Amino acid sequence: MIHLSWNMARNIKVSDHRLFEMIKYCLLRTLKQCQMQRDLLLNAGKELAWHGRTQSEPAHYCSICEVEVFDLLLVTTESNSRKTYVVHCQDCARRADLDNFVVLEQYKIEDLMHVYDQFTLASPLPSSS
Repeated sequence: MIHLSWNMARNIKVSDHRLFEMIKYCLLRTLKQCQMQRDLLLNAGKELAWHGRTQSEPAHYCSICEVEVFDLLLVTTESNSRKTYVVHCQDCARRADLDNFVVLEQYKIEDLMHVYDQFTLASPLPSSS
């Protein structure tokens, strides 16, 4: 749902106020979580490696608990060297020893903030009566 919300914010105009509020709230919570996760990982001594994201790349899910993982992918050093990324969420990676993981960054926080700021409620289409 996180990737869907960000894609909707990037690509469509939403005129339904309730839907707009739900998407905007999801974006805000995601931004907050990304920043907190980034700070925690940097404070733990982890480096963030730029990975980027391709247009058709599917959403990533933790290989253990299957929660959706957005922006910061924690992959094992072994899977990183083979370029076969086995993604873990932060909770599962911490349980397995964070030292064995590489952090791949898919989005710049500034880009996410720009999407958030640009996502505004569109005027409803006039009804034809």
